[in-house]
Amino acid sequence: MEAATLTRASGRRAPRAHVALRQAAATAAPLVAITALGAVLRLWAFDRVPRNAFYDAAAHSMSLSWHNFFFGAFEPGGQASIDKAPADLWLQVASFKLFGFTPVATRLPEVTAAIIAIPLLYALVRRLFGHRAGLAAAAALAVLPISVLTAHSDTMDSVMMALNVSAAWLVVVGAQSRKAWPIVAAGAVMGLAFNVKLFEALIVLPALGLFIVLAVDLPRRRRLLAFAGSLAAFAAVSLSWIVTASLTPLSGRPWPIGSKDGSIWSVVFGFNGLDRLRTPPSPAALAQDPPGVLRFFHGQQGYATAVGTMLLAALVLGVTATAVTLARRPRGGGPRLSRLQLAGVIFLGTWLILGVGLMSHMGRLQPRYLEAVSPAIAAVVGVGLVRLVSAAREPGRLASVPLVAAVGVAAVGAIVLVSPPAWAVIAAVAAVAGCGLAAGRLAGPGRGRSLTVLGLVAVLAVPAAGAASVARQHKSDAGLPLRTPPAQMAALSGYLRAHQGSARYEFASPTSFRASPLIIQDGRPVLLLTSLYKRPLVTGAQLQHLVATSQVRYALLGRVNCGPTTCTDAVRWAHAHSRDVSSAAGQPPGTVYRLLPAPGGAGGR
Repeated sequence: MEAATLTRASGRRAPRAHVALRQAAATAAPLVAITALGAVLRLWAFDRVPRNAFYDAAAHSMSLSWHNFFFGAFEPGGQASIDKAPADLWLQVASFKLFGFTPVATRLPEVTAAIIAIPLLYALVRRLFGHRAGLAAAAALAVLPISVLTAHSDTMDSVMMALNVSAAWLVVVGAQSRKAWPIVAAGAVMGLAFNVKLFEALIVLPALGLFIVLAVDLPRRRRLLAFAGSLAAFAAVSLSWIVTASLTPLSGRPWPIGSKDGSIWSVVFGFNGLDRLRTPPSPAALAQDPPGVLRFFHGQQGYATAVGTMLLAALVLGVTATAVTLARRPRGGGPRLSRLQLAGVIFLGTWLILGVGLMSHMGRLQPRYLEAVSPAIAAVVGVGLVRLVSAAREPGRLASVPLVAAVGVAAVGAIVLVSPPAWAVIAAVAAVAGCGLAAGRLAGPGRGRSLTVLGLVAVLAVPAAGAASVARQHKSDAGLPLRTPPAQMAALSGYLRAHQGSARYEFASPTSFRASPLIIQDGRPVLLLTSLYKRPLVTGAQLQHLVATSQVRYALLGRVNCGPTTCTDAVRWAHAHSRDVSSAAGQPPGTVYRLLPAPGGAGGR
């Protein structure tokens, strides 16, 4: 009898477990598919994306010693360091130590973070607005062209973006569990984000602080402790490397590229902080990329394709959903927003408006900076669409009008902005028409799913076409790519190796850009003559001494007419005391120069 009872109980548990497993798989399958789509777009022709000379040179240099690794040395000799905290490059060094020094390995942390951010955004939005809104937000991020473009880069923006989303997710976890530790952890994660991309990572911070204040429902004392703990964790983590590295005297560490006085604080808070706001762009740059409220909706710099079509959808869907929610509440129609949902709406709206507003008026904007606001754009698209679908399912003939109108405006507006391929136009128009038909004919749970899918196709077809174009053309926003032919680079490297002798430096260079390809190729110390904006790193007298003592024999100078203000003393001295040996090195004229100890001195080949 007892055995039979156990058998029946076990039989009941087995089907229940099977059903639960099937439900979990059915729930996870759409997210897996969306993440896979995002991964395909980001990894498509990934090995053909041009590498960024500056950061790849730094990653190679940092791999050569623990000293270089910690300080983020740009060149193997540790004379100068990158203009950022090196946290992100630590990941790149680890990657190429594991997989080899290849363009794919150095970009692997960035593309991995960009892919992980898709389910992370789903997890954030799902906790606030439900499973369907989370899926819609994840789908929007998966096909957002600017995120695909940035994921191809070996800059830090994708890692920073994933950390921003993680910090917001931790705040939601803390608010739902009524615990303080996730709030404190969110501050620590934001400190990591600061070490990855400095002030760009903090664009979300005002919205995140407001989110904590509005969402965390704890007794007053515990709430204050949680908020203070989060700030303390942020300050401790964000300043940890800066303080530790600054304790080392300048004589024992590299000069930070971009610093005016060799101070790490100067390069962090000056060059990467106030100077970005105070230094105006050149007239040519202003003409090419004029700041303003419509910056992201015209074709210059490719902003309309990269972000404008999705931003338009976010604005249209977000504003329409907010209007519908406010209009229905006085009559008691529709579900009311909970405290956490209301805080989430304010958080996403603040993040979107402040981030886009700031970047639309920045004088010098790189497209990759938009990763600081891309999760907010994608989340508002997903939440706004699902909210309008929910309103369309309510009784009344006109209940579906806001949804169909908003989806139609977003889809047609995107088509007008960028003139996408025919398949995207057909998909968007057909989905808008299908959305209108489905809104009036379908009933039951299937109606909500159908409207959501059709709405997503309508608003994401054009951005998806832009993302596919970025992937197919293996575009990147990593800065200045390497363009020197491999054979020419090999010839230059071979020549310098054969003639370096006992010299300490392989060559001298007036800029980091000229030095980067050979640092990547050879990994040997080079002598940088200037930092950014022609700030001298070596004086003319110092260079003269280094040449006289055979510590440096060659320079990659280029053809420059040095006037009193156009060159530093060291660069002027190098031009006056060298002869062109480019032909012997297998290079175009005006590339490689043999430095001479004195005017008229004989130098070897």
